[in-house]
Amino acid sequence: MLKRIKNVDLFTKNILIVFLGSSLLNFINLVYQLLIAHKLSPVDFAAFNSMLAIYMLISSPLGTIQTAVAKYTAEFNGSGQFSQTQALLSGFFRKTLIMAIVTFFIFLAASFLIIARLKINCNSCGYILAILLALAWINPVIFGGVQGLELFKWSSASSVISGILKLGLAFIFIALGWGISGALGALVISTLAGIFVLYLPIKKNISAKARQHNIDYREIYLYLLPVAISTFCFINLVSFDMVLVKYYFSPEESGVYSLAQMVGKIFLFLPGAISVVMFPRVSGLNARNLSTFATLRRSLFYTCVLVVAAGLVYNFFPYLVLKVLTGKAYLESVVLGRLFSVSMSFFTLLFILITYFLSIKDLRFIKYLVLFTALQFWSITLFHKSLVSVQLILCINAILLFFIHLTLVYKKQRQHSFQVAR
Repeated sequence: MLKRIKNVDLFTKNILIVFLGSSLLNFINLVYQLLIAHKLSPVDFAAFNSMLAIYMLISSPLGTIQTAVAKYTAEFNGSGQFSQTQALLSGFFRKTLIMAIVTFFIFLAASFLIIARLKINCNSCGYILAILLALAWINPVIFGGVQGLELFKWSSASSVISGILKLGLAFIFIALGWGISGALGALVISTLAGIFVLYLPIKKNISAKARQHNIDYREIYLYLLPVAISTFCFINLVSFDMVLVKYYFSPEESGVYSLAQMVGKIFLFLPGAISVVMFPRVSGLNARNLSTFATLRRSLFYTCVLVVAAGLVYNFFPYLVLKVLTGKAYLESVVLGRLFSVSMSFFTLLFILITYFLSIKDLRFIKYLVLFTALQFWSITLFHKSLVSVQLILCINAILLFFIHLTLVYKKQRQHSFQVAR
């Protein structure tokens, strides 16, 4: 067995390293969420989730910078243009460092308003959020550089180390009575640690004195624009409802909603690996003008199997699942959890379709995604009579979006079949 592993090519080894690292990190993140759900009161847990939702909503689109940095770093490094690699990483680092400083001071000034509007009794949470959002600019450059240079052992090690540190510090800080601040503070320190670990192997490529080269940053930004829009809209669809619930409902009601949201997060976590594997496979087939629909069908099938299985487990044993996930199982959370199992299942299937369209650079879906993201926001704002009504809005929106995207795939398949027939 060991001999077979040693004979595996570098590409396969890198896949295994990234897969194991990401799987372990996802498990640690889940335990982190469970720890906070068990240790914090429903009111504090809702406050933590609303702050985390704001962070994810703003920081996730910035992750597209990682794709740009990785792509061009790999190209320059592969062709032996090492000075171009240094110029790219150094240039991006300088640009994002300026944006990080600006972002920090903007959210530092707005922290009091954010805390007041969300009815959170923790002023330091606003300051911590400002630090997290500043780091969200730096993270993608460092991670992208490591990815482009194919230093996958470093990236996996960084993820696991920062994850373990986050979990351990969260446990200590909450035990010390720091509550929401402790949970968020652990996230800040672990993020800094992860950046530091990844900086070590690429520090020679990041220099304030690096020579300027003719790197077309405009081309890079335009290339990633649809990815950023898609990421922003999807994060909004699956997480901003928590912010709106926190704003419109009482702390007790938002606490009940946040407990049920844990069920929804499980549905989003489960098929993550499918989209990661599907994206390069479809991109490669499309580049060779081969059919990509069989790969998409298999990906949707596997995703359906996972979400249906998870849905059955929850709906048959809702109190047990909620008790395991959060340590609490209220009747209202059970009902909301059933709706979450529907809305997040369709959003998960939708994400597979979004990933598919991005992999083949078919951007027809974006106008529908943007429109229905706005409609969901406005619908919750206008029709938030109860927590159930909020989730019904998500269910309807998720189902409509999924079938609209599926229709686009069907039209694409018919067009492809017609061209092949000709």
